[in-house]
Amino acid sequence: MSRNGTNDRYRFSMDNGPVDNEWRWSWVLGISTTVVVGFGALLYAFSVLLTKEAAGSEFSTTTLSVAYGGSVLIGGGMAFWIGRHADRHGVRSIVALGSILGALGLIGFGAAQEPWQIMAVSWFLIGPGGTMVFYEPAYVAIDQWFGARHRARAVATLTVLGGLSGPIFIPLTSWLVDRWEWRTTSVVLAAIVAGFGLTIALFVLPSRPAVERQSERPSARSTFHHLRRDSRFVWFTVATFLMFGSLQAVFFHRIAVFEEAGFSVGKVSAWAAVAGLLSFPGRWAAPYLAQRLGGTRINTVVLGLQAIAVFMMVDGTRNWQLGGHFVLFGLLLGMLLPLRAVIMGGWYSGPGFGSIMGAQWSITAIAGAAGTGAIGALRDGVDGYDLPMMIVGVLFLAAAAATLISNRASATAPSFQ
Repeated sequence: MSRNGTNDRYRFSMDNGPVDNEWRWSWVLGISTTVVVGFGALLYAFSVLLTKEAAGSEFSTTTLSVAYGGSVLIGGGMAFWIGRHADRHGVRSIVALGSILGALGLIGFGAAQEPWQIMAVSWFLIGPGGTMVFYEPAYVAIDQWFGARHRARAVATLTVLGGLSGPIFIPLTSWLVDRWEWRTTSVVLAAIVAGFGLTIALFVLPSRPAVERQSERPSARSTFHHLRRDSRFVWFTVATFLMFGSLQAVFFHRIAVFEEAGFSVGKVSAWAAVAGLLSFPGRWAAPYLAQRLGGTRINTVVLGLQAIAVFMMVDGTRNWQLGGHFVLFGLLLGMLLPLRAVIMGGWYSGPGFGSIMGAQWSITAIAGAAGTGAIGALRDGVDGYDLPMMIVGVLFLAAAAATLISNRASATAPSFQ
């Protein structure tokens, strides 16, 4: 039997996924590694690269913020087409191309001398490259490799391993910047992204989907037309849009919120690290809880509790608010990360799954790009974070309500898979 998934022994069972395939878990380990490296170098490393000790010493906060927002928007805008390609050809070529684009983007970032160059490499290389090596293609791959029986375990494994991105790459990037300065660090990170990504794509991942699915697929226009008529998809996409925009706003502003409330940056950063560690139990448990109790029910509860975590940031001058926010937010974040994949897989698993996930993420990326800037502008307008954080908390509640509605909505569109 071939490692690349082309042998006739790969048969599909709707209960068990492709059977007689001992390589499936090595594929999960491989694509989880690309997520760790991609997220680490193309997202978490930038929390160090954008500081005043690195690129922030040469470029303005506005330039770097616009570069980041544009990368999220453009990368997310490509998600539908990336998912569509994954449906037809698998994720191997996507991971390989994403690793190349991400590496070129990091090299360009390290070589940039003008603001427009920072924005160009962020928008057209780092953003698209990140979309190809982050979670979205990995979720599609798992849907192709596993049936319902083992999918929860595979998603849990992916998200737990993905959680290592920050703990590995934040200190690594900081050490590299201290040792070699930020421009050289960008090149080193580029080598890591290209080395791991291309090696795994070429030697670990299957060359095409492990399951041969129907050759005729709906057009992009037809897919969007049917999804607009699917009230379940529409309401859950609204929930995901609100959730992602709110999460991005919290991630981007949370240290500044508590610094403004009187806490030292060092203390807040330490609590942020604790929150990251606390996300691991939820990453593993959420897929199993969703499988047992219902994904939308769990998602609704988690989003409602996240609102409480955000409300703790309002006038967050007390130690219990600081600790309470990061403990609760960390525990719940770990659950939110895999829930979307489990819910959507339960509803739409099949030959069009990549296109459907991509369509949803293309819409959601708008919230991610706009959320941080909108909250920042509101904070400057009212001269404080209390009102902005109150609004973010309300948005989490709205996301919970939209999720609850999606659970009760019917899939009104005809079959388009």
